[in-house]
Amino acid sequence: MVAERIKLRPHDHLFRQGVVAFLAFMAPVFVVLYVLTVPHGPWVAVLVTQAIALVAFVVVSVLFFRVAIWVDSTGITEIGFLGRTTRVEAADIGSLFLVEMYEASGMHTVPQLFVRNRDGCQVMRMRGQFWSKASMDTVVATLEVPKEASDQAVSSRELRDEYPGLLYWFERRPVIAALAFGAGVAIVAAVVYSVFMVTT
Repeated sequence: MVAERIKLRPHDHLFRQGVVAFLAFMAPVFVVLYVLTVPHGPWVAVLVTQAIALVAFVVVSVLFFRVAIWVDSTGITEIGFLGRTTRVEAADIGSLFLVEMYEASGMHTVPQLFVRNRDGCQVMRMRGQFWSKASMDTVVATLEVPKEASDQAVSSRELRDEYPGLLYWFERRPVIAALAFGAGVAIVAAVVYSVFMVTT
């Protein structure tokens, strides 16, 4: 008998929020740039930049709608945002770990489901920011593997201390991640500024 595969999708509101955020940011920025550059400035550079931004948004939208998780009794498969496909066979899963984690504000919690290998390390993760609790419950109910659930909410620091193999590297090393992010923003800003100066 062929196991029934169940397809799970991320929250629908994420795409709507992305569209609103894109329009809210891009519309006023480009209106101002056109006002400043159309009479005597490099409006063509602004037009090219806007076209690139629109193409990037379309690409991101396509990638978002490809994201999905399929689960059945034989295992779980995820197509990630960048198109990477991850397949974990049920026989290779050590356990599922469901926990409520505090958000950065420390005021609210979101569910997190970790698929762990036999060494206790994360091989797949469903974050409440992207996946519904109902989808996590479907995975838990479908996979016939050991399950564990925390009876109290934890912070990322507590999870890092108690289960070091579950979090991503930037969650395990937040200071290094913040420095790397800041350096990346600075590099991008420098490149954009250089291009703008050249075109003017």
